[in-house]
Amino acid sequence: MSGFSLALQSAIGATLAVASVSATAGQAHVDRSIETIVVTAQKREEHLQDVPMVVNIVSAEMLRDNRIRDIKDLAVLAPGLIVTSTGTEGSTTARIRGIGTVGDNAGLESSVGVVVDGVYRPRNGVAFGDLGELERIEILKGPQGTLFGKNTSAGVINVVTRKPSFEFGSELEVTAGDFGLLEGSAALTGPIASTIAGRMFVAVRERDGYLDVMRGSGPRTEAEDMNRNVKIARGQVLFQPADSLDIRITGDYSERDDHCCGGVQIINGATTPIVNTLAGGVGLQ
Repeated sequence: MSGFSLALQSAIGATLAVASVSATAGQAHVDRSIETIVVTAQKREEHLQDVPMVVNIVSAEMLRDNRIRDIKDLAVLAPGLIVTSTGTEGSTTARIRGIGTVGDNAGLESSVGVVVDGVYRPRNGVAFGDLGELERIEILKGPQGTLFGKNTSAGVINVVTRKPSFEFGSELEVTAGDFGLLEGSAALTGPIASTIAGRMFVAVRERDGYLDVMRGSGPRTEAEDMNRNVKIARGQVLFQPADSLDIRITGDYSERDDHCCGGVQIINGATTPIVNTLAGGVGLQ
């Protein structure tokens, strides 16, 4: 499965400012400051404490420390968020507080809307892919149709990625593990002109399946399940013609060739001989 999307955004990027707590061993009192978090949950920059809704914020540090690559991994950090895949990775759906659209049809539009850098992603196969370099993720709980449209009756997952920088920077990451796990990603950002900056991110993630499949006489040809084979590329160009105006053009490409969500047989019933016969002798063990 492959996908391509192009988005044009004109907005002012949100910031995450953290005030520090300082103390000296010899001082009698300690200076304390309250953490200030600026979000765009209502499509404008606001302090989190001024937003009249339930919003869970997952910062870039939390995403990095917990190795969050896509929205499926986000469920370990967000209470009330459930992300499931029924047939393939492309049919992944999200539920917030138990409410959401569940089905194998790739054309279904989820009740939990996914917005990436201000652009709504209507298809789950595109929305739940590898998101690349992230700044933060905002999870808005409850109906959000007033600002985000009709397909957000259960909530919104608002993803904010890192913007291009006018200073040169690069990142390289390589990960290896068991089951043939091999992941690599690279990012590059920097100025293109005095008012133009760019950012490029590419990644390849591969892993062998950890479930063996008894294929019998087919028609399935794969002998493993829960494998991963993903290739993605994401490019951004940022125009800043004025201090109060940001224009960002984003294009991303993704390709998946993996298998998931196979059921595991635990107890064999009385129909096991029939299943084995139909499967060519080996269907259940």
